[in-house]
Amino acid sequence: METFDVAIVGAGPAGATAAWALARTGRRVVLLEKQRLPRYKTCGGGVLTRARAWLPPLADDVFECVDARASLQLLRADGTTLECAPDEPIPVALAMRATLDHALADAAARAGAVLRDGHAVLAVDAGREHVELATDRGRLRADFLVVADGATGPTARFAGWSAPHGGVAALEWELDVDAATLARFTAHARFDFGDVDSGYAWVFGKRERLSVGILSTRRSGGLAPLLERYLERLAIRPTRVERHGYVIPLAPRREGVARGRVLLVGDAAGLADPVLAEGISHAALGARLAARALDEGRGHVDVSARIYRELVEVEIGRELVWARRLARVLHRPALRAWLFERFGDPFVTAMGSVAAGRSGYRQLLFDPRHYWRLFHGSSVTREKARRSP
Repeated sequence: METFDVAIVGAGPAGATAAWALARTGRRVVLLEKQRLPRYKTCGGGVLTRARAWLPPLADDVFECVDARASLQLLRADGTTLECAPDEPIPVALAMRATLDHALADAAARAGAVLRDGHAVLAVDAGREHVELATDRGRLRADFLVVADGATGPTARFAGWSAPHGGVAALEWELDVDAATLARFTAHARFDFGDVDSGYAWVFGKRERLSVGILSTRRSGGLAPLLERYLERLAIRPTRVERHGYVIPLAPRREGVARGRVLLVGDAAGLADPVLAEGISHAALGARLAARALDEGRGHVDVSARIYRELVEVEIGRELVWARRLARVLHRPALRAWLFERFGDPFVTAMGSVAAGRSGYRQLLFDPRHYWRLFHGSSVTREKARRSP
């Protein structure tokens, strides 16, 4: 039976980043992915600057666009639209997830990880001395297991975790459109609030197609008609549609992120951003934290698990507390409309700082500089300035 220092299940951003970081420390790492790479992954493909800082280094050609123009729109009750403009462009790179994940897995392999795609995990036996995995290609053994196969992946359940908390329902459609429509949205990441009460819709303009979607924190179904209406409102008439649905977990697992020799990262741990329902940033950061914990723990099971839990709480958990509070505001139509109408531009500027990794949600809510911007640079004032000669 093959043996490894660390086995990682799931070759998305979380798993590949963990494999890359651990392999660079000299550990023998195996990265398991149930599908053959490259494979499609349901995801809009927006990669924030903060996420790129935590992912392995990637060439710009991995992305469809490395500097997309992001905008945030509010659909008012009277049918008009308010566009909120930040002081500086909100940095977003756009990618096709099949390309992105393949490049990340390749980076892990180049760093020394053993990549095994087309290997589905069927069972996990997490014992006192090691973790043993049964796959459809045979069995292997590792000192530690990192679970990175997403919110609906089975590996955490195999290792003893209960089902995750309910998440956000989302639809993501890949659209082929005519050249004129594609040109309207090329290199543009558009976020629209108001088309769904407790969530938002988006359009990401890529090289050859549009990725559009809608999500809601309250609806378990019925999103397709809202997405159809959204496309009609933006005059997007696709010639071909690939329809996908998925769930984004916005609450950590009940049993925590580490038990014995098993660590959970990314969506498997329930660490997505509640404001943006974006998972790549915390997936990559959590993977780095897992690698750090295993390195500092030096093979001691309880020490490694404790370090990882503490790192996640400090670096991610505390941010999630404040993110959830802000999300409650954004998902209430009346409060959201007041916030956007009164403070839209400076609020989006502050959000851009979070997306870039220059600040966090707690700073956004408590830093006096953000409040100064809000009360001295409201969207109302700036709108008047724009109209003045």
